Amino acid sequence: MKKVLIITYYWPPSGGAGVQRWMRFVGNLRKFGWEPVIYTAKDALYPVFDEKLASQLPEGIRTLRLKVPEPNAFIGKLLFWKKDKSDVIYKNQEQKGDKGSVFQKILWFIRGNLFIPDARFLWIKPSVSYLEKALAGENCDVIVSTGPPHSLHLIGKKLKEKFGIPWVADFRDPWTSMDYLQAMFLTKYAKKKHKRLEERVIRSADEIIVVGRTMYTEFKNNYGRDSAIIHNGYNESHKKKAGAPDKKFTIVHIGSFLSNRNCNDLWEVLADRIKTDKAFSGNLEIRLIGNVAPNVITSIDNYGLGEHLARIGYVAYEKTLDYLYAAQVLLLPIDRIENAEFVVTGKLFEYLRSERPVLLLGPTHGDAADIIRNCHAGYCCDFDDKKSIRECIAAMYALFLEGKNTV
Repeated sequence: MKKVLIITYYWPPSGGAGVQRWMRFVGNLRKFGWEPVIYTAKDALYPVFDEKLASQLPEGIRTLRLKVPEPNAFIGKLLFWKKDKSDVIYKNQEQKGDKGSVFQKILWFIRGNLFIPDARFLWIKPSVSYLEKALAGENCDVIVSTGPPHSLHLIGKKLKEKFGIPWVADFRDPWTSMDYLQAMFLTKYAKKKHKRLEERVIRSADEIIVVGRTMYTEFKNNYGRDSAIIHNGYNESHKKKAGAPDKKFTIVHIGSFLSNRNCNDLWEVLADRIKTDKAFSGNLEIRLIGNVAPNVITSIDNYGLGEHLARIGYVAYEKTLDYLYAAQVLLLPIDRIENAEFVVTGKLFEYLRSERPVLLLGPTHGDAADIIRNCHAGYCCDFDDKKSIRECIAAMYALFLEGKNTV
């Protein structure tokens, strides 16, 4: 059986979205004649933990771990970490350059201009040294690096140069087009360095994998490189989890609800409807599974929807499936960012498998919207298109009343 070394920062006990893609790939590699060896972080400060995920891995997978320096721990505490660790997941991603104190902006500047390509850059050299020794006895046929964090691609690149082993770079998100870089006050030098490192990775890797059409087009236009588009997916066995749908008209969001995904126009549409339709008011429930930014809760309350809100908080992955398959509507807000058309969230494919209707709020020309339309899986509305949102809610509610709200 051939052997593949997979370099990934996110791995059980990490929870959240970043771990799912390669955890699911690894679960199927042996079927195709490949034995995976995992290299990952030891004692990493993941935003969320899910201790149960490890039980879903195939037995006997060799896992190599090395302590990872976490400068984010120090920066995060100085910036905005609070006693409630549920705050961290969105606070570490949602900050914009025009927000926060002068002190916070200085720390963002330091993080953006000294930690290149990201806060795991200190892990590159020790990882290469560690893996040089480990690979000497492994006889790996292929190396795979998956990012973000994109520092891991630099580990893969150096190992390829050392051993001449074919190397595949998997991009779950863009690099230089990533929205959070805009919040870090990058100097011209830092921007050029990011671009230079990205180009070296794209041109050096034997194969490039991306998760969507827009990223494929960007790499093709910028570097003349073709990529393989491999979307995220779902676990087919999870269909067995399906039960009866909710009796209420539940609008369900699963995962981190960041501040730049706030749906003010949706909240306004729902608020208007409950004022004029008592039956709708009695049926409506907004159910949020996962960490939620404070401004989202504030908006829901301000629109008078607080009594319709069920805030569940973070739950283990397996438990999310109960909520997923019972939902009457699955809400998919896309980040309000400059390159939002890139976004293809991992949860989208879990949503598709549930055969529950999806309501996407975001760019109607983006990758996620294209997938939903091609799969006839629901409705796509621009964030600010209140008329379209109102029509979609009306259509889904009518189907709910008829017991036909499925796709």
